Formats: sequence, C-alpha cells, structure tokens
Amino acid sequence: MLIIEGELDGPRSIDPTDLRRLPVQIDDVLAQSGLRPSGRFATLASGDGKFAISVPLQPLLERAMLVYRKGDAPLPLSKGGPVRLLFTGKVECEAPDIDACAMVKGLARIRVTVEREPDVGHVHH
Repeated sequence: MLIIEGELDGPRSIDPTDLRRLPVQIDDVLAQSGLRPSGRFATLASGDGKFAISVPLQPLLERAMLVYRKGDAPLPLSKGGPVRLLFTGKVECEAPDIDACAMVKGLARIRVTVEREPDVGHVHH
C-alpha cells in the first residue's frame, strides 16, 4: 500500500495494483490528492521504515514517476518493488535540487510537508 499524506486535502492509500488506472507521475497523483500550495517538501519513506529522505517538492513534481511493474508483472522486490520512485534525466548523488538517493525502493509513504523533515538511514559515503 502506498500512503500519500500531509499538505493535501486528505490522506490517500493506493494499492500498487490500482496504479495501473492512475497517471504514474507524482505531480498527477498529488494533484488528484488535493495538493495544497503550502506543500514545499516531500518525505519519501520505504515500507520497512529503515529509509526516508526529505526533498524539495518542485523537482519531484517535475521529474518523478512511480514504477510498479516490469512488463505485465508486478515490479519485483529485487528491483525495488512493489513501488519504486524514479526520476527522468540524469540525477546525481548530493545534487542541489534532488538527490539520487530519493529514488526510493519499496516506497510506501509520500508525506508532503511545509518544512524539510529529518532523513532516516540516509548517509553518503
């Protein structure tokens, strides 16, 4: 289950199998959830609770998509399933606009916030 919450008209839960009926770009999914103008950041969290990263909302809206299948099959766990966030174009580690680490595997929660939240398990080596 993918939970979308925070600076929205209301929280929303989306089953990965239901993503087939929705636009998979983040901007569309958040718009359908009633994204409020006060949202400036998004915390992207894995389902196991071991990883979360807070990123500026604008590059996420412009370049992110949700991947939930490989061909006609669900996206395998080994590839970051059941839902993985990916970006279009080149994304660098520790880039000023969006960090490559934001391509979260096993994405389970998107929380839109006014302020940046602390990261969990996000360390650059």
